[in-house]
Amino acid sequence: MAHLLEKVLTQYDDTLSSDSYIDPVGTLIIWSAFGRQVFRNRINSISNDVRNFTLNLFNHYLVKKLVEDDGDGARLSHALARRYQSKDSLNFKQACLLFLENVFVFSILRHEKSQDVESTGILGISNARRLWGNEDRPPALIFTHESAGQILVRQLGLGVSGRYKTPLMEMGFFDGNYHYHKPAFQSRWADAERLIIGQPKSLLSKVARKAYDFLKECVSQPIQGGKLPFADVPADLTRAYARAFASPQAVGSYAKDFWLLQTELNQGAAGAIFDVLEKTDDLSPQGAIEQALSYDLAPEEKAKLEHIVHLEPFLADCSLLFTLMASRRTQSTADVANAWANFGRDATRLPGVSSAVSDYADLPAIKGTEGAKRLKQLLKAANANSLDDQIREMANYHGSVMQSRGQVSWLNVSSGGAINVHARTVFLPEPDSRAPGSWLNSYYLPQFSSFVNGLRGAVV
Repeated sequence: MAHLLEKVLTQYDDTLSSDSYIDPVGTLIIWSAFGRQVFRNRINSISNDVRNFTLNLFNHYLVKKLVEDDGDGARLSHALARRYQSKDSLNFKQACLLFLENVFVFSILRHEKSQDVESTGILGISNARRLWGNEDRPPALIFTHESAGQILVRQLGLGVSGRYKTPLMEMGFFDGNYHYHKPAFQSRWADAERLIIGQPKSLLSKVARKAYDFLKECVSQPIQGGKLPFADVPADLTRAYARAFASPQAVGSYAKDFWLLQTELNQGAAGAIFDVLEKTDDLSPQGAIEQALSYDLAPEEKAKLEHIVHLEPFLADCSLLFTLMASRRTQSTADVANAWANFGRDATRLPGVSSAVSDYADLPAIKGTEGAKRLKQLLKAANANSLDDQIREMANYHGSVMQSRGQVSWLNVSSGGAINVHARTVFLPEPDSRAPGSWLNSYYLPQFSSFVNGLRGAVV
């Protein structure tokens, strides 16, 4: 759940998760900040699919065109005009986006047995498939921004428009209220128009013409009973959707240059990683970043990668120490010290790896954030006088993280050094899997790799 909600808001907020077994040391909010500065809020754990990037842009293009269309055929029906007053209202735009998302999902379902159509990775496909298979109540489209028209639970936040909102805002296509008209956005939309309709015979251009005519018809004419059976959606429109958005690779084959221009993810620190991933498959996050560091980068871009290389051994070891503490129902701080030694670490380990990141909480990327506060607390725990003190400080820190979430601590340490775990115990890894210097966190490298693979335009 934490990963799903991570980028619904600009900064990850772990109080949104109700699962008390996620991220007990609270490091996600720290490492995600350093990952975001590399990818400049373009790539994260829930926005990393080139097909969904393009679909969201495509839907917004259609909504923008509808909002700006003053023709008689683009006027709202009386029912929609009473409900939304203006095509430029946020709720109306949200209704359009949900409607278009649903048309796309059902189009893929209608044609998923066709060659090259890949339904994996489409948001809402599982719920839509259940609706599709219900013979008693065939799927229907409802034009509304409310839950009645959503095939995915909380679709405004967890559908395509919600998950891919922040990246498009960061690039400069619209603001938080989906205003498209501001001067700063116009060059982006000129580029988008060239992608979508610049080549009249392209797959994207064909589906754009058909989809816009269909959207315009649906908002200008009353829908009988408020529901439009999907069976009534023109078959040529659904085929056009399935062809233009058949798979991430199909989209990447025509959208690669566009997205590299808009995201600039082939430049700077991200660009070095991009080049590494294009040349080599199956690299670990550590391997990809360490190889990228060998590139000739501007100092400020190289620093982004160096920050991660220095930070991750510290965060990984903090998580490991807590894992050892929570691995048994009852044990002592001395037992944890012995286990810590089995993993090749002693009382000097945390102070040693913390020294390289002692000033990171004051870096512009995270200064003043909850992530900076957490990092300072971890540094304090790491530099306690003895390993026994480090263990106790880690328990106190964990308690403060859980309290901030409105949850209870997993464990407590008594004055005599007894550690009692009140939650379920944590799986203990093998020592050789967590050697000193090994990484635990990903910094969005798997997600970036997914994006890069889509841009390649071929299945890898």
